[in-house]
Amino acid sequence: MIPIDLQNPQTDWNEAASHVTDVLLNGGVAVVPTETVYGLAVNAADETALRKLLHIKGRSENNPFALAFSCSAAVADFCGELSPLADRFARRTLPGPVSLVLDISPEDNELCRLPEFVQQRVSKKNTGEHPTVCCRVPEHPFTQTVLGAMLNKHGGVPVILTSANRSGGGESESVEQILTDLTGIDIAVSDGILNEPKPSTILKISGDRYTILREGSLSAQTLKRLSATMILFVCTGNLCRSPMAERLCESVLAENLHCGIADLEERGYVVLSAGTSCYPHRPASSNAVEVMKEFGLDLSGHQSQRLTEQAVRFADCIYVMTREHREAVLSQWHNVDSRLQVLRSDGGDVADPFGGSLETYRRCAEQIRREIVKRLATD
Repeated sequence: MIPIDLQNPQTDWNEAASHVTDVLLNGGVAVVPTETVYGLAVNAADETALRKLLHIKGRSENNPFALAFSCSAAVADFCGELSPLADRFARRTLPGPVSLVLDISPEDNELCRLPEFVQQRVSKKNTGEHPTVCCRVPEHPFTQTVLGAMLNKHGGVPVILTSANRSGGGESESVEQILTDLTGIDIAVSDGILNEPKPSTILKISGDRYTILREGSLSAQTLKRLSATMILFVCTGNLCRSPMAERLCESVLAENLHCGIADLEERGYVVLSAGTSCYPHRPASSNAVEVMKEFGLDLSGHQSQRLTEQAVRFADCIYVMTREHREAVLSQWHNVDSRLQVLRSDGGDVADPFGGSLETYRRCAEQIRREIVKRLATD
């Protein structure tokens, strides 16, 4: 058995990841760290390795294993087209301490590339339902490196990952404890003692509904917020157009849902705004605040914020004010094209009212509201 200590300053992480990858490609079982607990990993394309893992775990063959990937995009590639809710959770929680039980698309998936024995141990099908697989993207950088290497060398085949303990036993806080409890491991990677190790949260997603199968690091309240449809408006400084669009969108949504603006999150909607180039924590322009008062909306508490990686990743719909904003977003985040649109339905620009008269702001706000009504009616 090969031991590797990541906390030893002499350890070369790239060399260590290469050792683990070689072991997995040759049918071995590896102990690897995650952000939650230590895991046992085997190559999902190797039936013999899976049988060895079943023996080590003492686990029933009827209890499916999770598949681990290096990124959320690899999950979608493996499962086929994801439902909007599944895509939302994948973008917002992966990588992280969450396992998603997802439907496998019958027309477009990679499950059929695995050996039949493996397919039966990583997928589950109830009567009248699509087969499902449990997908995990660990946040630990070392294990992500290994998973990325496995996917690249095996053309998209993932790794089977399960907690490093006997089936039904408690979580182990150290590799030393794991090696005392389990036999048959070929390589073990230690990243120190895990304080109060906690397993990942497991969510089952079917269509537009989700069920918490196992509570873990994320609370039910956090998961509810993560399930909400997020609409993001973007301009330059986040002082005029996008803040007005944020408030106007909340108003239109509340009207459509027959609820108060304060109830939108409970009804599954979050509306935000940001700027591509702005100073943070600045108030909205005085004319924007005044015009929003005319609409019965309060913009006085707004503070500008710069567009961030998390906001782009979390948003289901990103509406920008101009074509130039669209190019600016795409230049930094190339994979958001399907969620990114110019607000105007004709593809034109919403002119910047900054520095203009109150009437200029009023016309801008009315134009924004008209376009939001169109967008919400069709999207």
